[in-house]
Amino acid sequence: MEIVDELMTPGCPQCAIKHLSAALAHMLAPGRHGLAVQSKVWMAVAKINLAEVLVGYRSHLWYAVGMLQRSEEAALAEGGSCATARHARLVLEEKGLDGAAEALRELNLGAVFEDDEMCEAHLYEAARELPGLLVYPLAPSPEIVLSELDRIRKDFFVSEEAPAASTEGAERGGDANMAKTAKKAAPAFLKKGDPKAAKAACKGGKSKKGCK
Repeated sequence: MEIVDELMTPGCPQCAIKHLSAALAHMLAPGRHGLAVQSKVWMAVAKINLAEVLVGYRSHLWYAVGMLQRSEEAALAEGGSCATARHARLVLEEKGLDGAAEALRELNLGAVFEDDEMCEAHLYEAARELPGLLVYPLAPSPEIVLSELDRIRKDFFVSEEAPAASTEGAERGGDANMAKTAKKAAPAFLKKGDPKAAKAACKGGKSKKGCK
């Protein structure tokens, strides 16, 4: 449960699981229409990160500001209003961390986020947290998200235990039948001894293979 406040890491499997699961929840919501406005997607990414700022991930503040600026630019290109994103950005620029809660309220009151927009925002964050995921900028099916969740679990968290050692082998004094635990190998950037492995920590602390 320890908070490790790092915006950029070699990859965080548990963060990816969190965002993929959130995307799946929005993907399966009733009444989805299959359309996402890009300016609202970037605003939703800012909203997600401001919520993380408020629970202790202070380094995400300026990333949220940058996403609000991307939202403004996209809204102008779309011919829409950028007032909500701009106001939230100005609050953060003026007050910094002290303005995070106010800016988040501005986004919640000033914009209505469709499930499609929140879904795409979480897919974007999942891919940022764990490069190599097959979920963005595609519009994947629930089956693809579930497949990626299963792959992350197997690659980073799941261990396969061999059958327990037999008493017969122990009586013979041999160790050929001793129980062994076979674990899935982590990607090279998270292997022990790699200097980047020490930085593979983020939301929730460190997992067996990387971070939580």
